[in-house]
Amino acid sequence: MPKRLLLLLPLLGLLASCEDATADLYPTLPPVHLPAASQLGANTFGCLVNGQPWEASNSRTLDGRVLTPTAHYQHGELRLDAFRRLQVEGPITSVALRAAHVSGPGVYDLGGPAEIAGRTAALATSNRQLAYALGTGTLTITRLDTAGAHPVVAGRFELRTSLTPESAWPAGFPANVRVTEGRFDIELSR
Repeated sequence: MPKRLLLLLPLLGLLASCEDATADLYPTLPPVHLPAASQLGANTFGCLVNGQPWEASNSRTLDGRVLTPTAHYQHGELRLDAFRRLQVEGPITSVALRAAHVSGPGVYDLGGPAEIAGRTAALATSNRQLAYALGTGTLTITRLDTAGAHPVVAGRFELRTSLTPESAWPAGFPANVRVTEGRFDIELSR
């Protein structure tokens, strides 16, 4: 019996070394933080949601295309989409901003009466649109370069919204959400 246990001892060492190798495959992620404000096409998007940092995934495909955040600009309509890092918990999984009649840098209202003009902001959870900013949001474009070698849109945003329907959000999550210090710096998709 003791000889059999001795034969299993090297196996135990092998199992312990596999655990170390797994830790190398899945390194600890840095904490969520607001990205620095920039205008270089860094593909960053972040904000504070009720005072807590929210950061887009900033992931790329194998061929280098950015999955999130993304920005599209065509015929004066700007669309910004960002999805939260999967490893981070929280009810808000995505932010979508839409603004029509964007001609360059400036401040654009989101929601409310401007919604008729094609300007909206939405927060989502579990792939369902549940909340909209109605008349309380602004999108500030600080750079809109559509003709350069590397087209870029950069700026800031803020909004307030009431969650609807409240029953779809996790228990204890506030019914009103305030998004502050929003910032983005994204290469435009062609």
